[in-house]
Amino acid sequence: MTQTDPTTEAEAGSSSRAGLMLLGGGFVALLFAGLLLWWREGDRLFTDGLIAAIVACF
Repeated sequence: MTQTDPTTEAEAGSSSRAGLMLLGGGFVALLFAGLLLWWREGDRLFTDGLIAAIVACF
């Protein structure tokens, strides 16, 4: 059996934790931006944007 260095395991754990925190922060920021747009512009903005995005795909 091979032994692993505890500092290597700690560094790998902290980098994956930092990555998850960045992803979570990005998700929360996008959610907050969407809620702010909804509050300011109403559902018209999202309805028009959704239709435009679907049309752009085809």
